Amino acid sequence: MQSVQDDVKTREARIPEKGGEPIPPMRADVHSDADPAVETPVEARQGFLGRPVLIVLVAGLALAIVGWGIAEMWAY
Repeated sequence: MQSVQDDVKTREARIPEKGGEPIPPMRADVHSDADPAVETPVEARQGFLGRPVLIVLVAGLALAIVGWGIAEMWAY
C-alpha cells in the first residue's frame, strides 16, 4: 500500500515539465466600411417572434402566479 508521500510523488511525476504551445492572442475579424456585411432584418434577428413566443411567456407567467399562490397558502 502506497503512503501519502508516494502518492503525491506519483501525481507530481505526471505533471509535464513544460506546458503546451501558447494560445495565440485573439483578435477581432477585420472589417472595413468598404465591404460591409449586408443582412436582411430576418437574418439579423436572433430569434423568432409571434404566437409561440407569446404562448411561452404567458404560460410562464401563469405558472409563476400559480406557484406564488400555492406558496402563499402554504405559508399560512
